[in-house]
Amino acid sequence: MSDIAKNIAAKLIQRPSVTPDDGGCQNYIASLLAPLGFVRTQVDAGDVINSIYTRQGELGGTLAFAGHTDVVPTGPVEQWPYPPFSATIVDDILHGRGAQDMKGAIACWIAAVADLCSSYTPMPTIQLLITSDEEGESVDGTIRMVEYLQAHNKLPDAVIIGEPSCSEKVGDTIRRGRRGVVQIKAVFHGKQGHSAYPQDADNAIHRATPALSRIAAIDWGVPATGFPATSCQITNLNGGTGASNVIPGHCNAFIDIRYNPGNRFEEIKAAIESACADCDVTLSFDHVATAFSTADGPFLDQICTSIQRIAGIETLRDTGGGTSDGRFLAAAGIPVAELGTTNSTIHQVGEQVALHELTTLTAIYTDIIKHFEVQP
Repeated sequence: MSDIAKNIAAKLIQRPSVTPDDGGCQNYIASLLAPLGFVRTQVDAGDVINSIYTRQGELGGTLAFAGHTDVVPTGPVEQWPYPPFSATIVDDILHGRGAQDMKGAIACWIAAVADLCSSYTPMPTIQLLITSDEEGESVDGTIRMVEYLQAHNKLPDAVIIGEPSCSEKVGDTIRRGRRGVVQIKAVFHGKQGHSAYPQDADNAIHRATPALSRIAAIDWGVPATGFPATSCQITNLNGGTGASNVIPGHCNAFIDIRYNPGNRFEEIKAAIESACADCDVTLSFDHVATAFSTADGPFLDQICTSIQRIAGIETLRDTGGGTSDGRFLAAAGIPVAELGTTNSTIHQVGEQVALHELTTLTAIYTDIIKHFEVQP
C-alpha cells in the first residue's frame, strides 16, 4: 500500500482548522496538486477560503470532488486519547479531528489522482472544490464556487463529495440525496399578569401548547421514493419570568423540520401557519437547506460498480443523515453522490479512522476516475 493518503491526511489533521478557519490546509493542498498539473482559482468570500483546483484532462468530461477543510470544535481536549491535532497513529488507527470528516477523504482523492498521474493514465478533467465553510454557516463556501463555475461555464458533469457516508465498511453506503431543513422561531404573545387574577391576563404558554400539538400532529404525506418521512421536531420551548406566580406574556418555541423532496417549503410554511391560525404569534421561517436527490442512472451505477470491483460489496444508495454542501451543487443541475470513510466517530471526542479505510477509499476513487464516462 502507498502511504500517500495516510501522510496527507496526517498533515491536514495537524493543521488546526476549526470552522471557518482553513488553518493553511488549502495552501498545503495547492503545493501537492501544482506538480500534478492543477491550477488553483481562489473564490474567497468573507473569512472563508474557497479553492477550485483544476487539471485539464486527456479524456472528455469533468469530474469534481467537493470537500471541506474546516472541522468542528474539539470539545474537552483532556478527554481525547491523543491530542486532537497531533494526528497520532496507534495500531493502524489515525487519531485526530477531521480524520473521518473529512480530511481523510480529501487525502484519498489527492492520492488517487497522484497515482493516476504517476502511471500516465488518461483522465477526464478533474476539479477539486474545497471550502472552509461547511461545518459552520455555509453561506460563503461551496455556494460561492458554484456561482463562479456557473458564471464561467465551467460546471462539472458530476460531483463526488467526500462526506463520511459509510456505516461498517468503506463502500457499503453512498448518499444519493439529502433531506432539506426548515427551521422556525415562534413567539406566542399573551398578556402578563398575576396568577391569582387570570381574568386580567392571557397565558402565552396556554396559547402555545395547543398550536404546538397541532404542529406535531401534521401529516406530511407519503415521502419521496428512497427518502425517510419528513420529521418535525419541537426542539426548544421557553416561557415565564422565573417567578411562580406570574402568568407569562410570551412563549418562545423552536421547530426543526427535516423534509424529503415529497414536500416543498411553501407547503411546509402554509401548514405551520394554519396550525397557528388562532394564535397571536410571530413566525420566522429559515429555509436552511433544500432537499435534493440524484436519480438512479449511469453515474451512480459507475460508482457502485467501482466499489464492487475494489471492495467486493453491494452498496446501499441512501438519503439519510443531515444536510451537506451537495445541495448547492444539485441545485445547479449536477449529479451528486457522497462517498467517504465510515462515520462512527464524526464530531465526537476521539475522532479516528482506520488506515485500511484510507487504502480502500483511495483505490475506489482511483477506479471511479479511471472509468468515468460522461453520459449523453
